[in-house]
Amino acid sequence: MSQATFSRARSEEQRARRREDILTAAAAMLADTRVADLSLNELARRVGLAKSNVLRYFESREAVLLELYGREFAAWLDALEERLAATADRTPESLAAAVAETAAARPVFAELCAAAPGILEHNISGPVALAYKRALLADAARLGALAVPWIGDDPRGTLVFVGAVTLGIGGIWSTCRLSPGMAEAYELDPALARFRIDFRESLETLLVTLIRGLK
Repeated sequence: MSQATFSRARSEEQRARRREDILTAAAAMLADTRVADLSLNELARRVGLAKSNVLRYFESREAVLLELYGREFAAWLDALEERLAATADRTPESLAAAVAETAAARPVFAELCAAAPGILEHNISGPVALAYKRALLADAARLGALAVPWIGDDPRGTLVFVGAVTLGIGGIWSTCRLSPGMAEAYELDPALARFRIDFRESLETLLVTLIRGLK
């Protein structure tokens, strides 16, 4: 759809379709764009709408990305649940590997997780923040429940695990996503390569250490 052929959505079904188009375009952009570099103007152009028309469906760029984050979080939990259901052993290594490998397979989720506290939770209204936080708490509870066979059902241990997973995904991912300048520095000095962090491996190592401490 181009801006020239744009017509306002009249039904709830049409509005829902427009919202889906915006979310799909945002996810596609994040395949090769960091959250900090994703502009509402470019998102609108990708969808074929004017910026003002995008704002009919979402109150801000951050509101778009928060909803996408919620969807990506739920989809990651689906993948993790499937992986854990097929995991017979209950070692710290098996849980850590499942979390790290499924997160590494979803770079859009990892990017949004990294941006959530510092970027996405700003420039939104109270109602949008409330809906996001409620959904996030539900996802956190589900993550904790999935881990119970490995870490036990102590609420404090579950809280520590969930926090470490989300902070670990976001923190390690942001460290691994090099800026163009830093990527060039690694190319200019191969000796720096040993300081480059692998996302999956680093997250798995962190979680193995944590889970052993919780058991």
